[in-house]
Order: sequence, then structure tokens, then C-alpha cells
Amino acid sequence: MGNGRSDEGAAERPDRPPSEPYLLFLVVLALMTLGVLMVYSASRTADAASDEYYFVRHLLFVPVALGALVVGAYFPYAWLNRRSVAVSVLAAAVALLVLVLVFGSERGGARRWFVVGLGGLRLNFQPSELAKFAIVIFLAWFFSRPQAAPNRLIRGFLPSVLVIGLVCGLIMKEDFGTAALIGMVATILCLIAGWRWWYPLILAVPGAAGVYVTVIRVPFRLERLKTWLDPWQDFNGSGWHVCQSLMGIGRGGLFGVGLGAGIQKLYIPENTTDFIFAVLCEEMGILGGILVLGLFGVFVWRAGRVVRSAPDRFSFLLSSGILLVIGLQAILNIGVVTSALPAKGISLPFISYGGSGLVMMSFAAGLLGSIARQSGGRSSLPSPQPLVYRPQEREGG
Repeated sequence: MGNGRSDEGAAERPDRPPSEPYLLFLVVLALMTLGVLMVYSASRTADAASDEYYFVRHLLFVPVALGALVVGAYFPYAWLNRRSVAVSVLAAAVALLVLVLVFGSERGGARRWFVVGLGGLRLNFQPSELAKFAIVIFLAWFFSRPQAAPNRLIRGFLPSVLVIGLVCGLIMKEDFGTAALIGMVATILCLIAGWRWWYPLILAVPGAAGVYVTVIRVPFRLERLKTWLDPWQDFNGSGWHVCQSLMGIGRGGLFGVGLGAGIQKLYIPENTTDFIFAVLCEEMGILGGILVLGLFGVFVWRAGRVVRSAPDRFSFLLSSGILLVIGLQAILNIGVVTSALPAKGISLPFISYGGSGLVMMSFAAGLLGSIARQSGGRSSLPSPQPLVYRPQEREGG
């Protein structure tokens, strides 16, 4: 009888709800909770009239983002593995990127947003947030087709490079940071899919030319690069962002000055978006920063388990791309705030104030849960997915 019950319990175990989606949900929920607290605190300025503006708007976005997270967790991700869907999503992203350059709202000298009026509420939509995941979906579909040949120059390398170049080229003019992020994610994903290791070397010359045109030849971006080398040299000018950020982190010490008690946040530009991590470190200390790093570390760890247990090639590449987008964006943001990287406008996933970015990130994180549910919640398959696919071996040549 005892053995029978044990066998029955073992047989039922695969049917139990997998733990991976719930763990990912809890990590994302913790990051969003920190985001709500920090957006509220960072938005408390000397201008009492604007105290509640960002916080109230952020509170409207969070339930939508949570809904997107749940929808993503139950979304049939295999539906994305269709030519009509993958191409349509990419085409929509490209069309919006073109339209925003013409009809978009301009802020800070850049056209990145569509502003949509909804009653008395003005909603901002940033097409580049859609483009981050549109290119991941497209590449995952493109390299998971039966006839895919990522190791072939004509059939694999050139088509993918043209798509990556088109998307990054449209974004680069107004948002170099996001274009760089998408370029890195797409290149790594292509290498995972089966690009030969030397393919990226082919892009060295055009890549250098692109950096020259979009960075070296653009005065404010060149100034950012020089400032990164020594931000204190021009404290009241181009170094203001980074210097104030570093002073805020330093002022927080180990335990922070207390939630809402930060002073340096009054001088940190973009304190609810790009530099919100500096506000968090000032008020919650180095320990608060470590908490955020730990949460992202857990997210990457659990998402990596989803990647390894992916039941098919498409879900393997899709989950890899989502992990790369969220993980690399967090690294880039924290790198900028701590002056480890040159300044660029990029938000901290799930924590920074925002609408389209928060919702898209949440839906993508939900898709990881959907893939985990499809794989039965196992930490790894009997034959876990390799880190790099080798289509020449799978296809017999």
C-alpha cells in the first residue's frame, strides 16, 4: 500500500503546477514593488505641484503590467512561431519606428514617443520597446524553421544582418543606447542559433563606420564619451548627471538615509527613469542596491533554467532572447548609473517609471512562464538544450 501511494504520488508530480512561473512572477512582483516605492520617493521634489504626477501615472501602469505578465504566462507562445505572425510583428515594429521619426513627439531633442490622448490622460508609447522583442521573435522563428541554416553565409548570416541593421539603424538616430542593446542581443542570439564564431568580425568595419557617424560625428554623444573618462572635469556641465548619481550612491552608505529622505535625488536628472538606481542606493544604501542586483540575479538564474528546459528550438531561442533583453538592459542601466559605462538613456527593467517599457517587459517575462509550463516545470529535460545549436550536425551536414 505504501509503495503504491508513493508511486502514485510520483506519477502525479509532473501534473502539478510548475514552480518556475510562480518564482519568476514573485521576482518581477518584488522588482515592481521596489519600483513603485522609488518612483514615489524620486518624484517628491521641491515643486509640490508635480509631486504626484509620475507616481499616479506609474500606479496606472503597474496593474496593466501585472495583467500583461499573467497574459504572457498563459499565452500560447507556439503561436508566435509562424511566418505570418513573426513577420507581421517585425513589420509593425519597423513601420512604427519609421512613423515615430516623422510624427513622434519630441522631447530632449529626440523623437522617440507617440503621445496618445485618452480623455484627460496622455499616454506615451515608445516603438523601440516593441522592437526589442519583435526582433527576438523574428530571429527565433527564422532560425527554428526546418530549412534554417544559420551557419551559411547567404541563407543565414546575410538575411539576419539585414533585419538587425534595419531595426538598429532606425532607432540609432534618436536612441543610441537602445540600438546598441538590440544589436548586442540580436548578435548573441544569432551566435546561439548557430552563426559561425567569425561572422561578427565581418561586421567590424561597418560597425566602426556606424559608431563614427552616430557617436564621433555627433557632438553631444562625443561629449558623453569624453565625460565618461572623467566626469568630474566638467562637474557643472556634461558631467552633472554622472557626478550627482555617484554622489547619491556615496551619500547612501551601507544602510541608506531612509526612504523618502534623500537629498541628492533633487539634483539627479531623470531620477524616476534612467537614474532611479542612484536614488534607491541613496535611500536604501548599498544593501538596497545589492537587493536589486540579487533579484535580477535570481531572475537570470531562473530564466536560464527555463532556457535549458525549453521543449523545442523556437522556445529555446525565444526564451534566450527575452533573458538577454532583460538581463543586458539591467546591466547597462546600472553600469551607466555607476559610471562603469558611458551615459545613455536606458531604463532599469520593472523599476523605472514608464508605460510601454514596463508592459512589454512584463509580457515577455510572462512568456518565460508559458515556456516553463509547457516544459512541465522541470529544471532540465533528460537531454537539456545545448548552449549553442549546431544545425550542421542536426541536419546531417
